[in-house]
Amino acid sequence: MKHGLLTSLGMPIMPLSNSAIVLDDKLLAMDNLESPTPVMSADELSEFKRRFPMKLPLNCMMIVIAGGIRFSINFDDYNVRAGTCVVIAADTIIERANYDVGTRVIVLLLSPHELLPSLTYNQHKMRILCARLIGQVTLMAQHIDMLVTIYRQLRTILTDSAFAKTREEMATHCVNLIASVLENGTNHQEESTSKPSRKDEIVMQFLQCVAANYRQHRDLGFYANRLCLSLKYMSHVVYNHTGRHPSQWIKDYVILDAKTMLLSGQYTIQQVADELNFANQSFFGKYFKEAVGVSPKKWIS
Repeated sequence: MKHGLLTSLGMPIMPLSNSAIVLDDKLLAMDNLESPTPVMSADELSEFKRRFPMKLPLNCMMIVIAGGIRFSINFDDYNVRAGTCVVIAADTIIERANYDVGTRVIVLLLSPHELLPSLTYNQHKMRILCARLIGQVTLMAQHIDMLVTIYRQLRTILTDSAFAKTREEMATHCVNLIASVLENGTNHQEESTSKPSRKDEIVMQFLQCVAANYRQHRDLGFYANRLCLSLKYMSHVVYNHTGRHPSQWIKDYVILDAKTMLLSGQYTIQQVADELNFANQSFFGKYFKEAVGVSPKKWIS
């Protein structure tokens, strides 16, 4: 197992690192299916909360077998219950997370440039999910056992020396099988058939554009031009639908990303300023303090 990948992830969302198996930088598989009921001590819970916010460097596929997980992603709250698979896109920021005692979960972290493009079953739904920041599907009960069986086969392939020469190919097949079950085993009765309004689409496009560009662009004119809208109309629609001005959405993304980098311990304040396209550390420090109330240096101390 490559420990460096685990370290860079700042993971796991749940305390599953002892079960983690890594295939190069392409796949990480972990679960708590066989462990005793997970109960954190006060110190462990405190340390767990200190990991957030954090940014996922890989696509995350999480299959909740029992219990539930609650987390905040890009300022939206999610409550993922048993029988649900959630797909979270790479570079998504998880602001906080919590889970029920007794939760059982399978977590797969997948390189967006390696395993996922190899989906071969015409999995339209899975490709849509992987293109979003976050997507959820509810599974029919009879397919959960299938996913657990395939996952166990994947773990065997990743750990058994007999598969050394064909490990990546066979692991890819397992990922495809999991994706196929998710594609065909969805509870279609729970899917929404309502068509979003034009204003809903504008808000969604704005948020997607911000998520992709906030590091380079903090000016509202850039986003209005990308959406082919007037600045006034875009601001009106976003504010009325979300309760936040577009500039606040951009600032929230910038500050959350800054906190993630500062918390990781892998960046200096100057490097964070550079990554977020500030002219210098002083400008970044002022921007951060106005939003958070303290300087970056004081925030991490």
